[in-house]
Amino acid sequence: MEIRMLQKSELLPALHLVWDVFAEDVAPGYGPEGVKEFQKFIKYDNMRAMSERREVVFFGAFEGDDLRGVMAVKSIGHICLFYVKKDCQGKGIGRMLFMAVYHFCAEQLRVNRITVNAAPGAAEKYQHMGMRQIDVEQSVNGMRYVPMEMYISPMDMSRPVQGKRNHTGLIIGGIIAAVLGLVLIVGGGTVLIKNLYQLNRRDTVGIGGNTEQWNDDSDDPMNPDSPLWDERDDYGDGAEAPAVSGAAAIPEYIADDLPYKIEEEDYTYTDDEKQTTLINFSVKYPKLQGLDKNVQDKINEAIKKCAMLTVDEIYNNPSQEFKEKILGTQNPILASIVTYKVCYANEHFISIVFEDMGIKGSAEDSCQQLRTLNIGLKDGRIYEVKDIVNLDSEFTEEWLEIMRDEAGEVNFLGELDEEDIRKTLGGESIDGNYVANFFVDKDGVEIGYDLNYVPGDPADLKFVWVTAPFTFEEIKPYQKDKDFWQFFD
Repeated sequence: MEIRMLQKSELLPALHLVWDVFAEDVAPGYGPEGVKEFQKFIKYDNMRAMSERREVVFFGAFEGDDLRGVMAVKSIGHICLFYVKKDCQGKGIGRMLFMAVYHFCAEQLRVNRITVNAAPGAAEKYQHMGMRQIDVEQSVNGMRYVPMEMYISPMDMSRPVQGKRNHTGLIIGGIIAAVLGLVLIVGGGTVLIKNLYQLNRRDTVGIGGNTEQWNDDSDDPMNPDSPLWDERDDYGDGAEAPAVSGAAAIPEYIADDLPYKIEEEDYTYTDDEKQTTLINFSVKYPKLQGLDKNVQDKINEAIKKCAMLTVDEIYNNPSQEFKEKILGTQNPILASIVTYKVCYANEHFISIVFEDMGIKGSAEDSCQQLRTLNIGLKDGRIYEVKDIVNLDSEFTEEWLEIMRDEAGEVNFLGELDEEDIRKTLGGESIDGNYVANFFVDKDGVEIGYDLNYVPGDPADLKFVWVTAPFTFEEIKPYQKDKDFWQFFD
């Protein structure tokens, strides 16, 4: 499932989806006046103009080329549309959309809270995403709704925005902002900070709860013959796509005619039974088919182990120390949302990047991690940074200069001396703060750290992970394992 901002040419299909779901799920609870108001609000020209002025931003959930769900948020942090196709509901799509919007509100809009006027039947769904009701049910112009809000963590708002490159060297925040937004529902109430501002309750509805069908097509705002449908522009292929970052921005290389298939596995678990603990896991990872069976099993086991690292640590095989920690935590939260990208694959080698957004007990134990896996497909060998480059002074000096250039901070990693850098790139993490990793992509190899500073550490510049890019030509002077580098000849 891909969650991203919609392009201009995708606005019309998004409004079709909104209308279809509204007509089935929400309109039966409205009177004719409320339905008319909603029709006017989602009219194409209205939404197009608001989108062009950046007054509202649309996010879509895509399965391949198929649009499965839509969420729109206003520049004040108000969710004004949230609809998922009927046959796709209950599969976590709404939560993923909400996570993306939370991240956008925290790091781009820089608002301190998210609000929504939820359809009465949808209020419970919003509660499970961390929002709380702040007033009794309202009715304005025939539209019934429940005012709700959710505060954004100040830590999420303090994260730096996009770095100087729209590539993967500098990675910040990500969807973890939304994972932090998950709060446990206890005794019918949500633990949240008290509202500081008044909500403008005349900003329209949100997801799910339902409407009667229209008497004729002239009332359908998606019908070009309707008086509600005005003349509109046709957005072509020239629409500018929104920028991407994180693993999504890696320029991958997948060789043609691979002798094996790359399939996707998905581990999903949500415990809805427990009243005092929130457990939510969604782990995606690739699975290879078509290799020699013995090597293939070894490789797939390593891939799954890397993807499931957090789930195993906090749920499947927790330490006694972690168990005791959870027993002493009020309303614990266990979460891990893992996505991946195969950034390089040829007949002999595969490089995979995992981004893991999780919570290990409480909101204060939130984390976002980069994990990489680089495997030779002939023997299943896993390569680390120390295996592929000589960690001498010449390399570490150039590497540090590139890392600082990527971060845009001349003092980045200033707390480390040359020996520390050699040790950490060689596999010693120093209290878990600096986890060395690398991945191969279309342009070359990137080598860097997954960063895990203790809260309050003065060296923490709020970067989640940073990698230094080298082209295949630039890395030649430092190459160590000839067999490894032959994978790319």
